[in-house]
Amino acid sequence: MSGKSLKEKARGLSVAPKSGYALLQRLILDGCFDRPVSSKDLVLRIKEKFGKRWETSRVQTYMTKFMAADIIHAVKPRGENQNVWILTSVSRDRALNMIGKTRRVREIEDQLFSDSLLKRLKRDFGRELDELHGNFGKNGSCTAFLLRKILEKLIIVVFAKNGRERLLEDKNRPGGWTGLKDMIEIAAREKLHGVPFLVPKTANEIKGIKFLGDTAAHNPLVGVETSTILPQMPYIITAYEELAKRL
Repeated sequence: MSGKSLKEKARGLSVAPKSGYALLQRLILDGCFDRPVSSKDLVLRIKEKFGKRWETSRVQTYMTKFMAADIIHAVKPRGENQNVWILTSVSRDRALNMIGKTRRVREIEDQLFSDSLLKRLKRDFGRELDELHGNFGKNGSCTAFLLRKILEKLIIVVFAKNGRERLLEDKNRPGGWTGLKDMIEIAAREKLHGVPFLVPKTANEIKGIKFLGDTAAHNPLVGVETSTILPQMPYIITAYEELAKRL
């Protein structure tokens, strides 16, 4: 049965209007269970949406009605204590794969927003980082564009703070900047106290995120998926770290 059909089935279930069943019914109709959601996250969602405080143990009690109707099923990843809930239209294997991807996104996000890097970037990149945090793992095209934008702006800001911004000027467009490709090459070539702004190997590896950012911005026929961004993240994080040390 499709996800849409399962939601219609949930809508048709008879539940007391102010009961815990009614809260879960509304969340099902809102699409909360289209993706895996843990009992812990579900309790948080109930508090945010309905202002109700639940213990995680309460979830199982009220979920049984939807499990018996074959609308929701529980998946428990190996080594985890809590159930993860999802529509039965999503198989157990697919749900586990989705959970694994979600974890990887969170791990990368934690690295990206490490305290040391955030402290260096917060003054000049607060808005961009907030937008990136809101889109990371959710909107691939927005994420790719923001990663590219931050990289470009970071190079400009770092060079300006070290009195080298003239090196990034476009000689054919007075007052304009050269392209990101040239910026990266200049950052790998230009040195401060004998050390390049970007290590050449790092500069070479971040061409991937430039390509994805360009695709997101200029190719109307293709979207950028999070799965294609994740392999690029160690390189872009390294580039941010190398540049941010010069702020």
